[in-house]
Amino acid sequence: MAFHVRHPMLLGAAQPGAWTFSGLFFLESVARASLVTVLPLTLYAAFGDKATVSLIYTCVSLAALAVSLAIPALVRRLSRRWTYSLGAALVGLCAALVALGAGWALPLALLARTSGAAMLNITLNLYILDHIGKRDLVRSEPLRFATATLAWTAGPLAGVALMQAYGLWAPALLSLGAVAALLVAFWTLRMREGGPIRPGPARPARAPAHPARAIRRFAAQPRLRLAWTIAFARSAFWVTFFIYIPILMVEGGLGPTAGGAAVAAGNLMLLVNLYARGLAARHSLRRVIAVAFIASAVLTLAAAASSAGSAAAAGLAMVAASFFVAILDGLGPIPFLRAVRAHEREAMTTIYRTYLDASELIPPLVYAVLLTAFGFAGAFAALAGLLAVVGVLCLRHLPRGM
Repeated sequence: MAFHVRHPMLLGAAQPGAWTFSGLFFLESVARASLVTVLPLTLYAAFGDKATVSLIYTCVSLAALAVSLAIPALVRRLSRRWTYSLGAALVGLCAALVALGAGWALPLALLARTSGAAMLNITLNLYILDHIGKRDLVRSEPLRFATATLAWTAGPLAGVALMQAYGLWAPALLSLGAVAALLVAFWTLRMREGGPIRPGPARPARAPAHPARAIRRFAAQPRLRLAWTIAFARSAFWVTFFIYIPILMVEGGLGPTAGGAAVAAGNLMLLVNLYARGLAARHSLRRVIAVAFIASAVLTLAAAASSAGSAAAAGLAMVAASFFVAILDGLGPIPFLRAVRAHEREAMTTIYRTYLDASELIPPLVYAVLLTAFGFAGAFAALAGLLAVVGVLCLRHLPRGM
């Protein structure tokens, strides 16, 4: 049939595999990383107060949460490939709005970025679940994050450098170029809506049509609840890191370049995912995840203790903590990907994905109060407490054989 003809592949062999999805994630990462430090710095410059920046992120994340819950209906109406393309287009719209530099455009840019990232994340995870076996995830997920390291290391530095040298249009143009490359690569792959991995002989079931039903179904499964909690905690760390470390560097007198360098150094830690598979095989996934959470909690608490006296010391402690959180980026999604049932993938992936919206909504809302009362120390201490609690939960409740 003419509709089933495969065009030449740009990123891999005829059958999409781990490297294919790593390549797509790399291009998406370039598009987002080039503005990850530019956005909070531009918002801080426009509104002049870190608590106000927190409230803006909270309001935007609340709106984006509603968008995320509507994505399953969007996928059914538009198909995965068009939802993925719409997500990429929204990331491109974010770049265009940032280039305007107007105060009114920046919250809209954040909303476009967050909504677009949700669509890209959900649809890419569905493609991964269709093409990568559950036992292969311990190799493919760390590889995906490791190959994105270059983008998340160079992107924040390049974005700030281009902004300072040429203005906001320069990092926005870099992001738009990456979005264009992502769309070309994705459509050249010509991936079908369903891959070669099919549900086994388990009892067939229809995915819940209404978000409330899907939430109840998700909440009824303890392993999915724990997987969501793991994802929320690690994402809360990165939200804190990406938004507040650049502002801490500016308030500490170190300047925007130091903020970009700190974010780049933290993202460089993603290289640890090249060895994450070996760590999990040697010590078990449960132990590695739990130790990573507890170690990152200790270092984040050290950042809280030093933030008032030395922005540089606090930044170094947070960069050190990012080493352990980077391990969680590669291994953290595996408890969900192994626990979700094949016939519930679309609905459960959508609910799972709300961890990102929640982590962009709840921490900034809490920080808006803590930053006013206690400064950065209060925000970092609250984050350390969250990481420690989740580490203990993993030790107690993650399956030993995982």
